[in-house]
Amino acid sequence: MKKSTQLIIHITGCIIFLALPVLFSPAPATSFDILHNPPLQRDFIGYVLLIGFFYLNFLIVIPRFYFTKKYELFFFITLGCFLFVLLIPDLIIQLDFENHLPPKHFGFENNFGETQMPHHGPDFLFDIGQRLLVFLVVFFFSLMIRISNRWKQTEEEKLNAEVSFLKAQINPHFLFNTLNSIYALAIEKDDKTADAVVQLSELMRYIIRDANDDMVALQKEINYINNYIALQKTRLGGTVIINYHVQGNTSGKQIAPLILISFIENAFKHGVNPDKNSIIEISIILLENNLRLYVFNKKTNTRNEHQGIGLKNSKERLNLLYPSNHELVINNEPENYTVHLLITFQ
Repeated sequence: MKKSTQLIIHITGCIIFLALPVLFSPAPATSFDILHNPPLQRDFIGYVLLIGFFYLNFLIVIPRFYFTKKYELFFFITLGCFLFVLLIPDLIIQLDFENHLPPKHFGFENNFGETQMPHHGPDFLFDIGQRLLVFLVVFFFSLMIRISNRWKQTEEEKLNAEVSFLKAQINPHFLFNTLNSIYALAIEKDDKTADAVVQLSELMRYIIRDANDDMVALQKEINYINNYIALQKTRLGGTVIINYHVQGNTSGKQIAPLILISFIENAFKHGVNPDKNSIIEISIILLENNLRLYVFNKKTNTRNEHQGIGLKNSKERLNLLYPSNHELVINNEPENYTVHLLITFQ
């Protein structure tokens, strides 16, 4: 949630909360003037103090004392806040009366013009119970929200740690395969070796500079795949038929980095054999809110049954990052291997 939206929610909530003393006041509408209604003044001051207590509890007391298991200090601080919220409004109203009214008017006038002293007998106990109830509602509300935020933060940190671990596994795996490709070109003293080194530098620049972000521009991810396939075409020459195309508009779209490459890399790993007819088909189709990846290769290398670490990690990252916004269908047939991946952008 954006900070501006959070600020609007907090301001709106405070205004509604401060309006409660007026909305639920037993006094008639003509006496809603807070400047001339001592009971309403007292309640309004109490609600202002409750808002202060809410943010004090939410921002400082709960994190420093409740989450650190200093429960005794947490209890005494909460008790002190309750006494403060309970006593200060009456003290302020009484001092105001003492400073502005004759001594006989230390109380306040009711609707019939009779002078009443604040809080005596059963009414006093009832008023204490009411204020205690409101205080407890504010207390448990702040505690509930803070615990919920902490749980969400913990889950988010756990998710980020898992994704970082998976990406750390993918990057060395891809680098190892790419260096092998360039090594093969260097052994053959191919003139395209220099171009391959440039392409690799662009790939590594993307991995180092952009792939550590949670999301990247989709166009950057497409460029990364373009460089990878160009590098493979350089290495393989005419020994493999590679049909690759991208269709659609990438503008304004973002995607988790390195989420697609393992499916493409897997096709080159198991679909290339100079002694057999090899064909690899890759298409990326971009619709309004969807990305469709299609990868096909004829099986020429069946070792490990396509269970590479990169492919496994990509599946796990999809489940973590797009739990309900992706569909992955893999057809593992005796002679062909096909991947259909659909990602829905939020």
